[in-house]
Amino acid sequence: MSVAQEQANKLRIAGLSSASREEELLSLSEKFRPESIALAAPLDPVRFEKRAASLGVRDVFTGVGALAKQADTMDYDVLVNAVSGSAGILPTLAALKRGKTVALANKETLVAAGDLVLRVSRENRGTIIPVDSEHSALFQCLVGEKLEDIRTLWLTASGGPFWGRTREELEHVTVSEALSHPTWAMGPKNTVDSATLFNKGLEVMEAVQLFGVPLSAIKVVRHRQSVIHSMVEFHDGSFKAQLSRPDMRLPILYALSYPERWESSLVETSCSVLESLHFDGVNPQEFPCLEHALNAIRIGGAAPTIVSAADEIAVKAFVEGKIGFTEIEKVLKHALSNVNPATDGSLAATLAADEAARAAAHEAVKEITAGIPVGTC
Repeated sequence: MSVAQEQANKLRIAGLSSASREEELLSLSEKFRPESIALAAPLDPVRFEKRAASLGVRDVFTGVGALAKQADTMDYDVLVNAVSGSAGILPTLAALKRGKTVALANKETLVAAGDLVLRVSRENRGTIIPVDSEHSALFQCLVGEKLEDIRTLWLTASGGPFWGRTREELEHVTVSEALSHPTWAMGPKNTVDSATLFNKGLEVMEAVQLFGVPLSAIKVVRHRQSVIHSMVEFHDGSFKAQLSRPDMRLPILYALSYPERWESSLVETSCSVLESLHFDGVNPQEFPCLEHALNAIRIGGAAPTIVSAADEIAVKAFVEGKIGFTEIEKVLKHALSNVNPATDGSLAATLAADEAARAAAHEAVKEITAGIPVGTC
């Protein structure tokens, strides 16, 4: 048996979960035989539980709160959180309260509830390992380094499919065009966020929380080859970067094996792809969704929660054909302008801000759909 096989045998899937993809969840359960599964929105809970039981699944969680209850009760070492949107907050908190390790691929958890999540992690000796390729790269580059030695954290961006297009051209972008990312295969939410560059705003907000640096110490740069996943510039002028062929299996493997680095042949990177590396500056003012995200950091309080929740509603409306591509930014601006960012940092206040932002975003979408200038009702 090879070293890689021996390491792979250390891993066992204890539980699986999904929001609504019932058939895929059951298919994976049949393949991996987990002890528990959770489904937030089953079509028929009784039928689903019977089918899961027939596969030998011991514990089945369904309905609102199913993912958090699973994270709170089942036996596991590492929770991999790849939930989309603010729904990832409660499972993360449940795991950290138990002192577990969370391999975090859900940006919104730290964006919407970063202070709370980090406090719970510290109080219960939980651990957060970033899975996003950019944050995993920074995390790897900072192993053995001191935070006070950082000058700048550089987040790289592919630029999405519309880099260089004029505002007039962007007004006519179709949903299918926005869902065609040049590098990564992602779900609709992340793909559209990449096209608007709002995803970089989320990543900046997440980096502020993860690494404890101010907004002024984080910069975004376009790197169309997507080989350098992020860089750290130190105060002596030197750089450290993590490079590889773009493949999410690498940061996932690192998060699961940390603090070790397991042998693997999953991702092979030829030096030929490193021959030419290009970078372009990113002006946030040319990307309003990114600028709204950065403004939310400057405002502070619940503003990151507000803009993150509003973006979920805006992107869904765009994908459903209710609003245009350039109207996503209008929804974000409306929510930031109409929801009070004051907060006491509690979970209740965070969820309240999230709910208020969604209501404001729905209001903006309704006005846009009706042909009314946003904010005039």
